Amino acid sequence: MRTATGWAVVGVLGVCALAAPGMDEIVALPPPVAPAAAAVADAPPDPATAALIADLGSPDYRAREKAGAALAAKGEKALPDLRRALAAADNPEVSRRLTVLVRRMDHDRLVSPKRVTFAVKNKPAKDVFDEIAKQTGYKIDFQGGGNADGRYSFDFANAPFWVAVDQVAEATGMSVYANGGDDDVVQINSYSDAHNPHVTYAGPFRLVATGINANKSVQLSGLNRKGFGPRPQENINLNFQIQSEPKNPILGTLPAELTAATDETGASLVPPKDGNNNSSRSYYNGGQRGHNAYGNVNLVRAGKDATTIKTLKGKIGIVLLAFASPEIVIADPLKAKTRKLVGRSVELDYDAMTEANGQYTATLTVKKLGVEDPNNMDYNWSNNLWQKIEVTDAKGNRYRSYGPNNLNNNGNAVQMTIPFGPDNRRGQPQKLGPPVKLVFNEWHQVTHEVTFEFKDIPLP
Repeated sequence: MRTATGWAVVGVLGVCALAAPGMDEIVALPPPVAPAAAAVADAPPDPATAALIADLGSPDYRAREKAGAALAAKGEKALPDLRRALAAADNPEVSRRLTVLVRRMDHDRLVSPKRVTFAVKNKPAKDVFDEIAKQTGYKIDFQGGGNADGRYSFDFANAPFWVAVDQVAEATGMSVYANGGDDDVVQINSYSDAHNPHVTYAGPFRLVATGINANKSVQLSGLNRKGFGPRPQENINLNFQIQSEPKNPILGTLPAELTAATDETGASLVPPKDGNNNSSRSYYNGGQRGHNAYGNVNLVRAGKDATTIKTLKGKIGIVLLAFASPEIVIADPLKAKTRKLVGRSVELDYDAMTEANGQYTATLTVKKLGVEDPNNMDYNWSNNLWQKIEVTDAKGNRYRSYGPNNLNNNGNAVQMTIPFGPDNRRGQPQKLGPPVKLVFNEWHQVTHEVTFEFKDIPLP
């Protein structure tokens, strides 16, 4: 490992191997590497949390148990401090207890929806969405329009986030959008007078049926002389969109599997098992971070008079970004020049950062370590590598990038020039300080399988 002044290679322990209901796999990551001395300091740990972590190593068993329960009660907001403490722990008892806490919190955070409980009477739509945002900690960008100026009453008791958002949006004439890219924002507006009648929920995920189509063909040549065979089946394809809560960035999906489907007569719409019909095409999204993904399932029409899919059940694996840990940190990137740093998964050749009219442009090359076959190009990794790079000011405010201006990509190494600007996602300029840190993050991903059910879908 090589470091230079103003530079650091940082290792943070990831989620360990974990078996939990509803989760296929969480991959075990390499042992932690102590942060280098030149690392730019992260936000200081919460003093109360730090004290509880210290009590995990108390000689008094009751004090250890009490501290563990108190940390668990803090929930996911304590996770960053717990991960840092786990990476630095040298006490076996503290390490063991922290590992259990981090595993449990990570599982709960990924598979459980955030919930809201409140009652309002005669309030405008914005006030209701503001309360949902306050209780969940999510950013809701309410853009008005529609019936936003009306007065509404709601009573939610432990309602999942998406359920509450959809109920308010439907009542107030709003539309709901989960943003793509790196925005952890839900947009609410009425720019189009439209709604989604076929929505279902699976934990922190919202699934929206987006379209259904059918096709049927009849062979006209090469026929058996004894006559036509059985009438061909009518193949049907149902497409749907998956939207995640802001806490759960999606990297893609695995093929969906249809487990049951019937029309209004009770006849099955599930295709015969031939190794191909029960899974959709893979919409893996190329590994790009966002809050939208897609899937589909194939069906066959059982009877020519059927008009409705009464019920459809399936399951799909959703590839999630569990968390990102700083792997390489460059302090004061405007002054840093031409250096090479080696992290756990990549080697980074940093050229320079320049400034022009309030916009900062970084030039660098990232190479994948441990490539066994140079002819095996992993473009899922390389195409979205730029998303793993962040530039922040002294207050931790993040500059925005929409992707590289120039990119030379061979699958295992990427040379790029990336602009970073102070504008928010609407293109409005923000007052940010000069960049003090450029970070290359290592992404830790998991695959979580969810089951879903749609009802009363019209057949084409």
